[in-house]
Amino acid sequence: MRDQFLVQKLDLSSLEVFNRQFTQWVEQDYNGSLHDGIGMKPIDRFGIDLSRVRFLAPSEHSDELFYAEATRKVKKDNTFSFQNRRYETPADLRDKKIQLRHDRHRSDSGVSPTVVIYYKGDRIGVARLLDTVANGLLRRELRKEQA
Repeated sequence: MRDQFLVQKLDLSSLEVFNRQFTQWVEQDYNGSLHDGIGMKPIDRFGIDLSRVRFLAPSEHSDELFYAEATRKVKKDNTFSFQNRRYETPADLRDKKIQLRHDRHRSDSGVSPTVVIYYKGDRIGVARLLDTVANGLLRRELRKEQA
């Protein structure tokens, strides 16, 4: 890409125009020309294995496959810390290790990221920023139940 696409005279007036130029280059020049390493055009090589390609079923959560991941241990009050913020899990996961998925680009922008909780590979839901009042009431109720 650096040696073949970015060296061209490109119209950089907008991201949309740039993306259109890139897509055209990939489809026509890159995938449509013979590559020494594979001895054929990439598009033809892809066609050979097309029967083995599995496509994902449409899902509203597909973007999460590309999110950054982190692991946290949920505290006894059903909260965890992430990027200097406290979150509550959407289900009772006290004392369990969970996987977080988050869009790192939103995190870098200073916007509070959407943090999605996975436990043992299953999507549990979106974490909420800690509501200290509600969490304190829950802890009191738990202590009463244990007494």
